[in-house]
Amino acid sequence: MIELIREIYPLNRSLVSDGYDLALEIVGRAVPLTVHEYASGTQCWTWRIPQKWTVREAWVEADGERIIDFADHPLHLWTGSLPVDAVVSREELIEHLAWNEEHPTAIPYRFNFYELKWGFSLSHEQFRTLDADEYRVFIDTEYSDGTLKVGEATVPGRSDETIVLMAHLDHPGQANDGLSGVAVGAEMIKRLRGRDNHYTYTLLVLPETIGSIAHFSHNMELVPRCRCGIFLEMMGNDNQFAFQHSRQHDDFIDRAARQALVDRFGEGNFTEGPFRKVVGNDEMVLNGPGLNVPTVSISRWPYWQYHTHLDDISMISEERLDESLEVIEGIIGILERDFVPRRKFTGPIFLSGYGLWVDYRTNFALNRAIEQVMLSLEGDESILGIARKTSVTYDDVYDFVRRVIDLGLAEEIGRGADLHRE
Repeated sequence: MIELIREIYPLNRSLVSDGYDLALEIVGRAVPLTVHEYASGTQCWTWRIPQKWTVREAWVEADGERIIDFADHPLHLWTGSLPVDAVVSREELIEHLAWNEEHPTAIPYRFNFYELKWGFSLSHEQFRTLDADEYRVFIDTEYSDGTLKVGEATVPGRSDETIVLMAHLDHPGQANDGLSGVAVGAEMIKRLRGRDNHYTYTLLVLPETIGSIAHFSHNMELVPRCRCGIFLEMMGNDNQFAFQHSRQHDDFIDRAARQALVDRFGEGNFTEGPFRKVVGNDEMVLNGPGLNVPTVSISRWPYWQYHTHLDDISMISEERLDESLEVIEGIIGILERDFVPRRKFTGPIFLSGYGLWVDYRTNFALNRAIEQVMLSLEGDESILGIARKTSVTYDDVYDFVRRVIDLGLAEEIGRGADLHRE
């Protein structure tokens, strides 16, 4: 996963651009993609697809010395900048500069996707050295008609009911923001292939916001089949996980995601918050007006390097990417396996007689919860619901109830998801 990130992150990946297109090609080598294209100017609900933005050269000179150069790092130029060839005063230049006093060595990421202007970013340390009276500004950029591209990788299941994974591929010169989610999502799709999955799984690799708006506005027939969504981003840094609930707040995907995190890290060892209160991205599209597909966000937000040139490979670790992949796989494992059990016995079960007694020295939590588990086999709760109320891990409850079923003492009567539909 980290090699995929390493290859893509330096590219100048704006919404519609050659850098984005190349990045999508690279992702397509890791996991085969169907590429959907939407032409500039195309109406997408209340939005329109922007034009392609191309950068050939961009720099600022003072006294014949080049002091800011897009060639050194793509974040030096504000994404979407208009072409300029002018000599400006120090005061005028400052109006077109961005820096970060809080983090004086960082070059901030600035963008003008829909507002036509120009500008440069630099570190605050460098800004403090600008003492010339005049500056030569040269920006050789071009707006032209192009196509916005969305990559789709789908793994069919026994049902056409679909779990949507989404991740951003845009944002130039960023390793963790967005791109790490693409890497984890691509690896998850590879793992799902060849399995006997109940659900169909779709990974959408897209530019932020406008990508999902373009895709769903022109494929609304997909929406009724979407059971839920998971937005993936910021998966490679050292932070604990941040879990943002869906707009429905307590849907099947909310319960499964929270259970997977609790089982892995324990209560209080991840942050969580309501819809749009942790970090905002394309969940607002899939879970927004007219679509209403319950969509959670899993990330490692916040981190101070966000939207600066210091969001680079040095802050990504393979260990954290693997851990993120395991969390997503844990969520999917619950989505796939959850079912509703119903007892076929009367009265308390003679546990030892059936080999169901659990030694408290081996699994104290399950030993203490067996009675509550047995009282929950009435056909009105899923394994996920039982795990939540007993504080036993999902896997332990699942394995135990499966043993009860194998002994003919209970039966499976339906999928857990059916109990959690809003």
